[in-house]
Amino acid sequence: MRRGWPTVFILAAVTATSGAFARESAIAPAPKKGTAAAAAPRPSRRPATLPALSIGSPTDGKLEGAVLLENSKEIRLRHANGAHYGLPGLVGLLERSAKRLAARFPGLTLHVGDLSRREGGELPGHKSHESGRDADVAFLFVGPDGESVAPAEFLTVVDNGVALENRNYRFDDARNWALVEAWVSDPGSRVEHIFVADQIRRRLLAYARSKGTYLPVLHRAAMAMKQPSAGQVHDDHFHVRISCPAGQRRICVPAPTRAEPARVKSVAATTPVSIRRTIPASRALVKPKKERETTRR
Repeated sequence: MRRGWPTVFILAAVTATSGAFARESAIAPAPKKGTAAAAAPRPSRRPATLPALSIGSPTDGKLEGAVLLENSKEIRLRHANGAHYGLPGLVGLLERSAKRLAARFPGLTLHVGDLSRREGGELPGHKSHESGRDADVAFLFVGPDGESVAPAEFLTVVDNGVALENRNYRFDDARNWALVEAWVSDPGSRVEHIFVADQIRRRLLAYARSKGTYLPVLHRAAMAMKQPSAGQVHDDHFHVRISCPAGQRRICVPAPTRAEPARVKSVAATTPVSIRRTIPASRALVKPKKERETTRR
């Protein structure tokens, strides 16, 4: 009897404890739905964002997944025709360069013309701008009092740098060169061409040399700027074109595909001798490309 008594006592204690736990469980609230303990989070079913595609060439192409360039403090769109779509690289280039200039020249605004339609394809008034890689940008001028002027219209620049449509406006070498420099040194997009008249190209390169511009940047600008041999000479605006995006070489055609009677003048032939002698061919960052441009704007 003495050895069995402790065993009976222990069993009674365990039974009482179990009953207490059972009573607590009976009155405890059930876990709420949606808590971490109730269920693990479900994986998102949202499809991955598709990349923007530049299909075909600038003169015979289309665009998918385009990005819209919008008005901002630094950018004003000239037209209301809806042709303000482009690859993310092009829209980003314009936005970054505009902000860069506004930081250097407070109050400066870029007036941007046409890019491409949302789906690309033919655009009235142009023979390119079809694949989301082209944009027209107005020149920057200096007014009669020396203040910076950014006309909303495209003004033709004659040989002495004066605007043909308004003789009080003079081509602003400093700000226009700063824009070209921002484009060719942009960290996010690679500029393939900047179509502009020969006399303006020479003017900008001469200004850049006089300011001691970093030679690789000067060389890159000299390679990018060129005057088309067919269509408009681009003496009233810049026409900037970015390269085909990485990974799209099979669908993106860098050069126009339509037959043209002539080619763009050789870059080497129009590059100042001082630049060609300064940078040996072995150190050239960008090789000249043969390009046929047929755009009127």
